[in-house]
Amino acid sequence: MEIIFTILNIIKYLIYILLALAIVVFIFLTVSPAFGGTPDKETQKTIEDSQNFVEGKFQNIKTNYTNFRASEKKATFKDWFSPPKDKNPLKPLPTIKFNNKELTEGKFSWFGHSTLIMKTEDLVVMTDPVFNRASPLPSFNSNSKSSFFNGKPFEFENPILIDDLPKVDVVIISHDHYDHLDSKAIKDLSDLVDHFIVPLGVGAHLERWGVIKNKITELDWYESKNYKDIEFTFTPALHFSGRGVFNGNSTLWGSWVVRSKSLSAYFSGDGGYSETFKKLGDEYGPFDIAFIENGAYNVDWSNVHMYPDEAVQASIDLKAEILFPIHWSKFDLSIHPWDEPIIRITKEAAKKNVNLATPMIGEIFELNDIPKKPWWKKLRN
Repeated sequence: MEIIFTILNIIKYLIYILLALAIVVFIFLTVSPAFGGTPDKETQKTIEDSQNFVEGKFQNIKTNYTNFRASEKKATFKDWFSPPKDKNPLKPLPTIKFNNKELTEGKFSWFGHSTLIMKTEDLVVMTDPVFNRASPLPSFNSNSKSSFFNGKPFEFENPILIDDLPKVDVVIISHDHYDHLDSKAIKDLSDLVDHFIVPLGVGAHLERWGVIKNKITELDWYESKNYKDIEFTFTPALHFSGRGVFNGNSTLWGSWVVRSKSLSAYFSGDGGYSETFKKLGDEYGPFDIAFIENGAYNVDWSNVHMYPDEAVQASIDLKAEILFPIHWSKFDLSIHPWDEPIIRITKEAAKKNVNLATPMIGEIFELNDIPKKPWWKKLRN
C-alpha cells in the first residue's frame, strides 16, 4: 500500500510540474514581444474585409499543380536529431566585407538567406531583414549537431551588422516567420528606415517593436504602394504565416514586384511552386532579376517550399533575365546539407539555360556583370 501511495504522490507532483511548465510556456507565448502584436480594430476590419480572409484565417491560393516527390528522401527522426557532421558548414562561410559606400545606383548585395539590399532611383530597398536568430527563443548552448532547433545562423568570415548598412529608405517583408522577420532587427531599424511595406496584419508586429504606425503600409495581394516613384506590388505565394502557437495564418504572406524606371525585380519570399508564377510573369514580367527561394525543402513541405528545379522553372515562368537563388546559406532549416540547394539549382539552371547569379554574401554587384563564382566549393575541400 505504501508503494502505491508513493507512486500516486510522484504522479501528482509530476502533474503539478507539467502544469507549472504549461503555465510558464503559455505566459511566454502570450507576453514575449518576439511573438509580435495584435492588429487594432481598424486594421482588423481591413483584414476581415479581405477576400483572402475566410473563416478567421487567411487562405492559400488555389492551384492545380500537384507536387509529386516520390524520388525525394522523406525526413526521419534521425535526420532531425542526429544529422551527419557535415550537414552544416564546418568552418565560417567565405564572405566579403560589406562596404555600404560601394552600393551605388543599380547595385545589389545579398546578406544570406532572404535578406538583400538594392539601390534604384537613388533609394535603398531592403528585403526581409534578419540579422540575428531564426527563432523566438533566447540563445542557448546545444550539443546537437544540428542548429535547426537553436535557430542560430552559420558563422560568416565577415559578419554583416545593422551598423554596416547605408541609410535604408524602404523595407519590404514577405511574411512573419522568424527567418524572415527578426524582432530585434526591426527594433534596431525602427528609427533608421523611412518606410516599411508589409502584408496585412504584419504591421501590428512592427508597432510592438517600436515602428510608428505612419511609417507602415499594409497591403493585400495585388495591391500596390508607390513610394517616391518606385512601385511595390504585393503578389500571392503558396505558403502560410504565424509566430505563435495560436495565431497561424492570422497575417498574410506573399511575394513582391519592385518596379522603378530602371529596374523590374521579383522577390519570392517563401512558397511552393504553382501556375501563379506564369500568371505573374504574364502580368508583370519580364523581370530583370528574380530573387527566388531555394532551400529549406523536404517532401513534407513540398507544397509550401520549392525544390531547386521548381525554382528554376519559376524563373522561366516569370520571364526573368537573371535568377538569384535565396533562402539558403545562413540557417539550418531542413534535413538537406547546407550546400545541396545551390549544387542542385546550378545543375538545373545549366540544363535549362537559365542565367544564374551566385555572388558571395556581402558582395556588391550590378546586373550587367553578375558574379558566377562557385564559392561554396571551397568548404568541400
